[in-house]
Amino acid sequence: MSDQKHFGMDIDMKMSLGNMIVIGTLLASIIFGWAKFGSDIEANRLATAANTTRIERLEIQSGEMKDRLTRMEVTLQNVSMQIDRAVRLLEKDSPTPRP
Repeated sequence: MSDQKHFGMDIDMKMSLGNMIVIGTLLASIIFGWAKFGSDIEANRLATAANTTRIERLEIQSGEMKDRLTRMEVTLQNVSMQIDRAVRLLEKDSPTPRP
């Protein structure tokens, strides 16, 4: 007797071609899904590494830009002081007083 009763239902324990097709399809789906999952993880790992490298490069460039801007600010302050001195000298040597 290949019939069994579970939870009040008669279950035929025979394996048919349809059962084998379903089992094969499920196994193929699980294997394909697992392979896809693994490749997605690897792609994400590579993308994360690329993004980390890009962020580090941008941070370095930002630091270099900050240094350049600081040097430009100092240069502009020096130029401003020299212009102020030149204006004071010109005003001192000017024969007509300015209002």
